[in-house]
Amino acid sequence: MKKQTFIAIVVSCLGLSGFAHADTKTTKSKKAKSASPSVTAPDPSVAATPKAAIAPAPVPGTVKQAGQGEMTATVTGTNKEKLVIGKLDPPAAFNLEDIQNFPEDRLQPLLNAPVTFKEGRDFSKLMDFKEDQPVHPWLPEIAQTPFLAMKSPQLDKAAKEWEFAIIDQGGATVSKQEGKGTPPDQLVWKGDDSQRGLVAVDTVYIPQLNTVDKEGYHHTYMGQPIQFSSIEYSENGKTTIELSTKRLFAERKGEFSKEGPLLLDKVCDVIREGSHLPFAIQPYSADDSLGKTRRDALSKYFRDKLFIPENQIVSSMPQDPSKRGEAMAIISTSVPGGSDK
Repeated sequence: MKKQTFIAIVVSCLGLSGFAHADTKTTKSKKAKSASPSVTAPDPSVAATPKAAIAPAPVPGTVKQAGQGEMTATVTGTNKEKLVIGKLDPPAAFNLEDIQNFPEDRLQPLLNAPVTFKEGRDFSKLMDFKEDQPVHPWLPEIAQTPFLAMKSPQLDKAAKEWEFAIIDQGGATVSKQEGKGTPPDQLVWKGDDSQRGLVAVDTVYIPQLNTVDKEGYHHTYMGQPIQFSSIEYSENGKTTIELSTKRLFAERKGEFSKEGPLLLDKVCDVIREGSHLPFAIQPYSADDSLGKTRRDALSKYFRDKLFIPENQIVSSMPQDPSKRGEAMAIISTSVPGGSDK
């Protein structure tokens, strides 16, 4: 009877002990999972590295000094700009010495008053030249008749009658043409001047077209003003070339301006082409003494350039410039020999 009781007590104690151990183990497992669910045991084969030896990763956009005098920068970003690269032209090579030694007397007139070349006309003149005649196509052309041509503008209303007028710088009407109906496509002025007899150098001329429509209203159309530094015309069988004194000579002096030789070289071409020998030099000047000095300078220039004797040039006395203006005229003549009259 006593033996049975003892055995029951031992079994009961063993059951209670097993239950308590199982419960404790389950609680510890739950706490470990909730505290660090992804922690793994360290690998005993990897040696531990001291914290001081581990370099921190560079922060984007910061600068780190690698050593004395050396900097390391880390920049992280995205460039959204577009870079367009085109074909580069090779640099032009210039000889500075050639630019410095360029003749100023040839360059300055072109800078002040650009010259329009008419290649077709110059080329046709070349075809008529003799072998021993030089040509200077880069020189300014001497104006010839017709001295002005104006294209008829688009009319506001159909014209019943029209009038084409040339007005000088003083406001005077020096030439006039009239007609009925629509004006011609091109209006031409041949150089007639009621104030001066003929177109003159250094004078500003303004073309103007006036129309009257069928209702009686007047319409005015202005053209581009024009001024000549040299002109050529024929009168009484003689060819005359007039040159602006202001363009030929320095102010109030007998020396040529920088543009003067350019104009005179073109005159030499005209004299050679037309064999205008002998010829006379006629000054138009209010100062007789200055007019003679300039006339003599022209005579010497032509003798040296054309290789002609002095008796092929007639020297005329200065004339009143009230009509022709301050000018120098070269007139072809059949009178041989020079005279001061």
